[in-house]
Amino acid sequence: MAMNTITRLENYSLKEHTTLKIGGNAEEVYVPNKAEEVCEIKGKITIVGKGSNLLVSSQGVKGKVILTGNLVSHEFLDKTRLKVESGLKSCSVAKLALEKSLTGLEFLIGIPGSIGGAITMNSSAHGQAIEHVIESAEVMDLHTYEVRTMSKADLKLSYRNSFIEKNRHFILSAIFNLKKGDHQAISDKMEWHLDYRKKCHPPLTEPNAGSTFRNPEQGVFVGQLLEQLGAKGWKEGGAVISDKHCNFMINKGNATSLDISRLMYKMHSSVKKEYGYDLIAEIRYVGEPTPEEEEIWSQFIVH
Repeated sequence: MAMNTITRLENYSLKEHTTLKIGGNAEEVYVPNKAEEVCEIKGKITIVGKGSNLLVSSQGVKGKVILTGNLVSHEFLDKTRLKVESGLKSCSVAKLALEKSLTGLEFLIGIPGSIGGAITMNSSAHGQAIEHVIESAEVMDLHTYEVRTMSKADLKLSYRNSFIEKNRHFILSAIFNLKKGDHQAISDKMEWHLDYRKKCHPPLTEPNAGSTFRNPEQGVFVGQLLEQLGAKGWKEGGAVISDKHCNFMINKGNATSLDISRLMYKMHSSVKKEYGYDLIAEIRYVGEPTPEEEEIWSQFIVH
């Protein structure tokens, strides 16, 4: 397949490709239209889906960036099995399941990212998780460019983590094995998820990257720990902690990746000092860090 079927851009801003609305320029950007086209791209690769838990360096990204936004093919393999490409929005996958009265993916309705990111991070909410419904995924090794199918067991899905996350693999597509359910009950559950997020989380009209840190253990919530520390309104430059939920940071319009990193450091060090938890970052940093950012991020456990 000719390379010119893929859109290629140089010195392209990634700012609008993240929900935080932060990010410098990428040296090279590729926008494939089919999953198999990804295999033609070789070199140092960074994957960007909907950018909903991503902090892109204000200094930019070296190497090649693949934007997955056009990888949205989907099909039902039978009455309960749904195959989707990785760039499809999580909420769109939830709606596809609803159309066929299939249950198991209701929680995805309120998650702003792509399904590739949801699988990589084993997205979950209120008792439902990717690990409960995924059957397999077709992946590409970003070191060897080998493509293979991984079973659910191979994916090693755990809380906000997976084999994909740890081993630099890229999800091309995935198959979900769902269960027949009641259409109205599925729809009602989706509405409940949307209402909960509207009530408890800041909207994406206030640019944010979702939860900043993972909850350290069952029943312990980072947002509550930070609220007890009086973190509402903490700010660094253009970055501020949300009034609605203290584990969310908002870009007030001109925040840089350094502003976000400094605010994360304040959150992390304050919780560690007061409660002893060494919080694990849920947000991912990509690109070229300043020396200060490199120092800050070296102190975070990321995996």
